[in-house]
Amino acid sequence: MVSVNRDALTERILAGERILADDAFELYHWPLEELGALANARRDLAKAKSYGGRGREIVTYIVDRNINYTNVCNVYCKFCAFYRTERDEDHYVLSFEQIDQKLDELSAAGGVQILMQGGHHPKLPFQWY
Repeated sequence: MVSVNRDALTERILAGERILADDAFELYHWPLEELGALANARRDLAKAKSYGGRGREIVTYIVDRNINYTNVCNVYCKFCAFYRTERDEDHYVLSFEQIDQKLDELSAAGGVQILMQGGHHPKLPFQWY
């Protein structure tokens, strides 16, 4: 691998130039603190130029919603406190009508994005998804 001059690479990144695969590989090996500082500096420059030079004054967001369609799961990940088995009293699978209701609520609130997430329910057929 060819070692890239850090100063030259930093200048190109801050100038907004495209980087090459070798450059990206070099960045991969930088200390995280340096890479983070460079990314933040580049973000700050880009933000300063956006919105007619008012990018630092403007904050944007989107309204989104996570829809958990089921908490039944048969994977049993050690980190998950969300899953239930079908034997648990508080297990659920949302009906399509319930999901539609949640989508209507999101739309009424100006929402533009959803994330469907849930367990690996062993009895939901592939077509359900």
